Amino acid sequence: MKDILMHDTLYQENGGFRPTEEQPSGVLLKKRYGSVIYAPDADTRRPGAMYPRCIELHHNGEKNGTLLATFEYYTTKEAEYPIYESTDEGHSWQKIGGVNFKIDGGECRFQPHLYELTEQQGDLPEGTILLAGNLIGSFETGFTTALHLFASRDGGRSFEHLSKIVSCGELVERHGHRMYRPVWEPFLMEGPDHRLYCFYSDERFLGSDHYNQLLAHKCSADGGRTWTEMKIDVAFADDTLRPGMPIIAALPDGKFVMVYEMVNEDRIPVYFRISDDLDDWGSSDFMGNRVVARDGSDLTGTPYVLWIPQGGPEGTILVTGRGFGSIFANSHGGKGYWERLETLIPLDNNRDFAGYSQCLLTVAGGKRILSVVPRDILPDKALIEAAAADIYELV
Repeated sequence: MKDILMHDTLYQENGGFRPTEEQPSGVLLKKRYGSVIYAPDADTRRPGAMYPRCIELHHNGEKNGTLLATFEYYTTKEAEYPIYESTDEGHSWQKIGGVNFKIDGGECRFQPHLYELTEQQGDLPEGTILLAGNLIGSFETGFTTALHLFASRDGGRSFEHLSKIVSCGELVERHGHRMYRPVWEPFLMEGPDHRLYCFYSDERFLGSDHYNQLLAHKCSADGGRTWTEMKIDVAFADDTLRPGMPIIAALPDGKFVMVYEMVNEDRIPVYFRISDDLDDWGSSDFMGNRVVARDGSDLTGTPYVLWIPQGGPEGTILVTGRGFGSIFANSHGGKGYWERLETLIPLDNNRDFAGYSQCLLTVAGGKRILSVVPRDILPDKALIEAAAADIYELV
């Protein structure tokens, strides 16, 4: 794999650990209120809306505490990533704008991700809102994917294009269509080294190196205008396994946790690994540690992870995904079994779009969590719903 940096170290604090005992989490979540961010109309195509992302502003002066949300939505009108705002901790929402660029034949359709800069990066001031998304080209011209970055200096009301992070690979025949080997699912995060990171899923190396799909990242020292070469994080050269949808959260003591799904394993389980270096996740072919409860229940893909300080000396890691619809919690740094907490938004797990890539964040000064979920309302459509829950400590 030319011009790709590979890891030569292995950091796996929980590597090979098999849960042997019950370790209840130290938190209880009690739903307080809910709201609908977006509901599809009669003209919206299946599946209505999916893949929500939401942030609370902390570096925007008088706008601090404002919530911004976006998602995939399957409109028959102009493709865009809609931007919704809440100024009352998620009780109500208003659309304030949208990102609707057309670049190299691609449109703003899949996998948007929002991020607020915590410090100045290049010429972008602290508080700049970033949106990374997957611009999609049509099958008629050869299906294309490209991860692009956009920036807003006015709280999400308007955006400028910053850069193309990575784009699809060679042209192949797949499922009866001419398409280019795709890239998917950008996730943005600033590192302790004051660089901006973008993690993503990559299918470009199946033919040449037998990686059905792998996880990788790039870095930027100027707020996302330019990017380093890719660095592989999770990869299996077996033509089969497809690690995907990487999401990262900061842990205490400078550590980080990454969650990801493993497509082509039975039920698409969710794994995690822990590193003390955002730029180095250890041996790329380390499978990781499974998020699983004592009764054997687990999640079925599309994970999201959040760390909260409540729940004991190590705080609590919360993970969502499809499958049981629950929030899985671990207050022991990922060791042992995970506890299934009561879901905040009920889902019909027989519908493949229900709960597809949820989002978790803290609100109200960290006293509550907000769960943002695609909830099924029709056999073929989902809306985007939010639910806030108070956090109670049990220790």
